[in-house]
Amino acid sequence: MRHNVIILCNDRPRLEKLRDRPIRARTVTCDHSHESTAKISRKLEAMLDTRRTQVEPVASQVTNTSSQVTEPLIVKDQRAARPTYGSTTPERLPKDGHKVVVSDQILVSAVANLSTAYNLAVINYALMMLQRSYPDASLELRSTVDACSLVGAIVGQLTFGYVGAIIGRRKGMIFTLLLSILGAAASAMLPWGTNSVYQILAASRFVLGVGVGGVYPLSAASAVEATNDEDELNKSKIVAAVFSFQGIGQLLAPLMAYIMLAVNAHRAVRWRVLLLVGAFPGLFVLRRAYQVKEHSSLPSSTTPPIGRKRADVEVKACRPKLWDMVKASTSLQRKLFGACASWFLFDVTFYGNVIFTPIILQDTYGLDKHHLADVALCSLVVAAIALPGNVLAVFVVGRLSFRTIQIMGFVAMGLLFLVLGFFYEQLLHFRGLLLGLYALTFFFSNFGPNVCTFCLPAELFAQDVRVELNGIAAATGKLGAAVGAASFGIIEAHFGVSRLLVLSAMVSLLGAFVTYKFISTKHYTSLGGA
Repeated sequence: MRHNVIILCNDRPRLEKLRDRPIRARTVTCDHSHESTAKISRKLEAMLDTRRTQVEPVASQVTNTSSQVTEPLIVKDQRAARPTYGSTTPERLPKDGHKVVVSDQILVSAVANLSTAYNLAVINYALMMLQRSYPDASLELRSTVDACSLVGAIVGQLTFGYVGAIIGRRKGMIFTLLLSILGAAASAMLPWGTNSVYQILAASRFVLGVGVGGVYPLSAASAVEATNDEDELNKSKIVAAVFSFQGIGQLLAPLMAYIMLAVNAHRAVRWRVLLLVGAFPGLFVLRRAYQVKEHSSLPSSTTPPIGRKRADVEVKACRPKLWDMVKASTSLQRKLFGACASWFLFDVTFYGNVIFTPIILQDTYGLDKHHLADVALCSLVVAAIALPGNVLAVFVVGRLSFRTIQIMGFVAMGLLFLVLGFFYEQLLHFRGLLLGLYALTFFFSNFGPNVCTFCLPAELFAQDVRVELNGIAAATGKLGAAVGAASFGIIEAHFGVSRLLVLSAMVSLLGAFVTYKFISTKHYTSLGGA
């Protein structure tokens, strides 16, 4: 397959040296299905006959084809490349006030994560309130509503992983926000009548689930691309900070439930308001999402084309199929397996213990897990203890890699679960110590794998496959959440609390091993010298 070579460069003196070279007439022959990107790059460097120009072919934009049609291949000069939209370095910003746009992009991603956490957590409290209004509803109906949000999230993570790569992060994020707003509003206003309330609620929560699920790959990719590509430390901190808003959403869900239970209002009004609040974060940032400019991986240039004749060049965005790229790269396979397996194992323990928390609190303090105010208050306390873990993770990024933080979190969770499991009966006599140790498992989950499983895919995968593979990893995680939520209650009923805690320890330690074995270490650099 033959490719025209186009030089994108803003360094005029260097372009002047290449001025008389008939570069547009030159071609390089390469078989992308057999030759690596490095080989293609060496061919291009030899063709340009200069050692000072660093060339980087956009390999993701080369397609496998048996035809001999000439396709353009982009070569960009990284040293002279103009910073893309998303740079956070003030002196490198364009004069069009893009600094505000960058802030909007990060704000949209952060608030979208808050919306995701709130909407996934709040349905449990709403169903408890709804059960009082419709006590005759079967357990199957209530379970269906609860599961629809999770199933919708898996669909959204897989779907918008591909949609975001096709139509762009900006449009994909707008669609996810619209779906989450529509789903939350429909959940609050459409269900009426004893016969259809659960069915309509299930359909509405599925729509919402698709929206909030799409936030995972899109917000991670948008956050990592909203900063200067060279400032790796700043980029990593921003991605971690964006995800930390999920901790705020997890805190707001029980807080709003507790407030609504304290308000003297009709039962139907309470759960409807609780669900309707889930639409507000999306409404808050929807206008800003429309204003965000799409990030481009290609350098923009206002310099007119160099040469004796202007030429309008159309660059075709084409690339190999995703799974062909995965099959061809052992390194990519290891990264994908590490991201998926660690996220799956973490969500098994995390979501399983979220469901399991009322049992621990009932054993410790005698709180009634069927009393709504008790459930909301206890969940609020646990969320408040866990939230500082997100803050600590943002603070230590750079000093420690996400890989190291994730291993530390998994190991700490495993050791805590082992202590709780082996000494559970004895710890029941020391209620404060038991509650403190159990709350620390959530602290280290937020400090460790909760934030890192979100950030690592955005860091591990290249930009051209980042959204799709991030979506696959996130969907695998939600599959683990479904396994944990469905199995922990059954395991506790048949084998007891102690063995369930020991099982959580084994899963956590397995997560540490997977992270150590399949995820590589990254050393961060900062333009500011941090």
